[in-house]
Amino acid sequence: MKAFYMTRFGGPEVMQYGDLPEPTPGKGEVLVDVKASSINPVDWKLRGGMMKLIAGRGLPKPLGSDFAGVVRAVGPGVTGFAAGDRGYGAVLTMLGKPGTHAERVVARAKDTRRLPEGWTFEQGAALPVAALTATAGLRKCGDLSGKTVLVNGATGGVGHMALQIAKVRGARVVAVCSARNAELARSLGADEVLDYNEVDVTAPGRTWDVFFDAFGQTGFSRAARALAASGVYVTTLPRPDTVLRSALGGVLGGKRVALANMRSKPEDYAELERLIEGGVKVVLETFPLERAAEAFAACEGGKVRGKVVLTAP
Repeated sequence: MKAFYMTRFGGPEVMQYGDLPEPTPGKGEVLVDVKASSINPVDWKLRGGMMKLIAGRGLPKPLGSDFAGVVRAVGPGVTGFAAGDRGYGAVLTMLGKPGTHAERVVARAKDTRRLPEGWTFEQGAALPVAALTATAGLRKCGDLSGKTVLVNGATGGVGHMALQIAKVRGARVVAVCSARNAELARSLGADEVLDYNEVDVTAPGRTWDVFFDAFGQTGFSRAARALAASGVYVTTLPRPDTVLRSALGGVLGGKRVALANMRSKPEDYAELERLIEGGVKVVLETFPLERAAEAFAACEGGKVRGKVVLTAP
């Protein structure tokens, strides 16, 4: 099968497009003809050596977590799926599994969801990691009705989902992005848009009930300066200090940290599907699988809007 895969750890030079052996589903697994997959920041972090001892097993192998496609075969013990079914979901690439940037992938049946009627493969592949991360992070903030939610990185993969979900949940949403993406943020429901090149959102003067840091670079110590007395800093990038503060939040009281980690229980997917049916939009840009190197370069350069999706025949 054709795939875009890493041969060793390093920069973009360790990736190549070519042939890999066909995968075979094991017990409780499905083999999927991948029609679309997406790129997430974790992909180039794994390529660079994050969690090397676990993620480095079985090289060469594709990266990529999200997928949408058609079930080709099922392994022993699988019920609820048959060849020809359309599905979407995510694989545990971080734990050493071969990824989805390939023509076929093996996924656990329990991590695969039927693709809703009317959804495109591209739409399904854009959602799991980004959207489930956004919903999980915002869920930890409690009732958002009437609160002000600042979304830092509001037009990126996780950010454009967080913006819309916060709005659906009754928040007043302030989007932080570049000037060129301001109109997109407004079209997604932002009540106010701030240009990160012009405004320091952590400076004294304004406070936020929720600081959703989709980039994960601000850090609690800086964000806390602009948080309300019982405000929440939500980060997609766990660090030792934020993990500790998240664990102790209920004990310390006051301003706290919430970690936005993807959760993929059936009820999470059901909530996500309700949000999409209710009008939450998926912003994406597509590249064919053979142009994956170009797609990665665009993502790592930070110039894309929404999600980047790789398509296969």
